[in-house]
Amino acid sequence: MISSHTGFQPLKTVWLGDVYPDNFYDHYKSDLRDSLCKLTETTKNDLKNIESKLLELGVNVQRPKFGSMDLYMSGNLLTKPPICPRDWALTLGDTLYITPQYESGTEPWQWAINEYVFAGCNVQILKRFCDNPDPTVWVSYPSLVRVGKDIYLDYSKHNQNEVDNVQIFCKGLAKNYRVHVTHTGDHSDAVFCPVAPGQIFSTHYRKKYASTFPNWDVFFLTDTTKRLKTNGHNNRWLRRDHYLPYFNDDLISYTSQWLGNSNETVFEVNMLVVDEKNVICIAEDDAACKKLESMGITPHVVNFQTRGFWDGGIHCITLDIHREGECLDYWPRRGPNKIYYYE
Repeated sequence: MISSHTGFQPLKTVWLGDVYPDNFYDHYKSDLRDSLCKLTETTKNDLKNIESKLLELGVNVQRPKFGSMDLYMSGNLLTKPPICPRDWALTLGDTLYITPQYESGTEPWQWAINEYVFAGCNVQILKRFCDNPDPTVWVSYPSLVRVGKDIYLDYSKHNQNEVDNVQIFCKGLAKNYRVHVTHTGDHSDAVFCPVAPGQIFSTHYRKKYASTFPNWDVFFLTDTTKRLKTNGHNNRWLRRDHYLPYFNDDLISYTSQWLGNSNETVFEVNMLVVDEKNVICIAEDDAACKKLESMGITPHVVNFQTRGFWDGGIHCITLDIHREGECLDYWPRRGPNKIYYYE
């Protein structure tokens, strides 16, 4: 049930995120409740279409199930809903790592986790809300890219506590992998995507691949990001063609703890590879689509209108649980298992 060694081997089972049901907002004043319900309606409709596309492509889709609203509270506020499982969960080999998001200890995919554990799979729900959290909770999962025997991990050098804890994680990985460490400080899946062995789609944010991905071809997308009106909220921006009128100050003030910085994400490259013939894209880019088609890959373009609010592309809002294939060595002459550093 749990097995994934790359982001491009054939996808069989995936988690797809979700937002809270409308009744979680019944106790709020009418304007805020209406905005949250409109946000919920738009998001859920697009998620339903994304789920249909995944099912059409033969992928088993697993969704979260919600209990009482009280399970998702932090103080007087709701914690961000599990819309982007890639932010806090990671499948690496035959292990599923989960960094808890809710102080109550609830997990929205608990029903699936129970099935995995019953089947003898390895699920590690890490200690977070305690005096001595697991070092792995410091790892940014969207900044970890799996390519068989090679693992790529990006983290910032500015927080010494983060550096120390991520180093513990890297040393553990280096027993079985070549671990390549970079320090650009971004979410890797927001700026590049290995779409097939020997092929990378990248953005203007990253340009040096000769040492990290030797002899792989890199297709660079043009800069599609544009800084537009943000209503004074610098941690969120929306492209004009995706701007929705209910993203108002009242909504943003209440959900301030939910918001990321979508200015860091190039949604055209934040895509989900289903198999060697199919890729699901969150946004359409003519050059990218033509390049995929020239490789024999069909780009399936789906809409996710609220991506700017949730800071989530198709890769962010999914988590591959099971991909077919073994852990291959794509650079068999590269060197031993250890940590490799790059500037």
